[in-house]
Amino acid sequence: MNSLIMPLLNILFPKDCQHCGDNFKAGLSNILCLKCFNSLKPYEDPVCDHCGASLPIRAFEDSAIYRCRDCGDEPYYLDQVRAFGVYEGALRIAHHSFKFEGMENFKSEIVGKMMGNTPETFWSGVEALVPIPQSPEKERERGYNPAVLLGEELSKATRISLVNLVEKINPTQPQMSLTREERFKNPKGAYQVGEGVTLPRKLVLVDDVFTTGSTLEECARVLKKAGVEWVGAIVFGRTPRHF
Repeated sequence: MNSLIMPLLNILFPKDCQHCGDNFKAGLSNILCLKCFNSLKPYEDPVCDHCGASLPIRAFEDSAIYRCRDCGDEPYYLDQVRAFGVYEGALRIAHHSFKFEGMENFKSEIVGKMMGNTPETFWSGVEALVPIPQSPEKERERGYNPAVLLGEELSKATRISLVNLVEKINPTQPQMSLTREERFKNPKGAYQVGEGVTLPRKLVLVDDVFTTGSTLEECARVLKKAGVEWVGAIVFGRTPRHF
């Protein structure tokens, strides 16, 4: 029966890649053809310790800390961040379909690519993965939390427990609607460590996109204030520096 139905479905509902425009049969859901999905380019080392973006080779080989121009040399609560790639092109299309169109089945493919780009040393000693929480209202509206879905796949791959240690206690504005300056202020006071939780010494926050890093920084701040010694983060995309 499938041999008869599938050709008909392809005619009635053709899959046109949202990146290159070609019609395709095999790819990521009905969004990206296989060629475009496989073309997602990961960042290459060296990368910025604070946002995960690639740095010029040899530019910081004598420095104790690798930082890009945007992140500079100021102190941060985050100890290290890994991002799969730059948030544009096919990667941005894949993420939007995953986050905003309810296609959460993307998670395993996305995390597979993510994991292949993360060095084993990043996970050394990590005791927990912690997803960035949404407000209860946003989670009810969307039906899922993208950070939790990514975290579940990362947990399977790393065998590190996914633990909800952080709660969102105050609403925030959507970061995409704000200026750069407003994005830094937006998450302040919005998160707290859950009551009665056992805190690990070393953990990694999980989120889908790094823009200013303000949300991740605020969560790292409250975790370190509560007693966590080392806080890293892993994200799928890093917004281009011209945001």
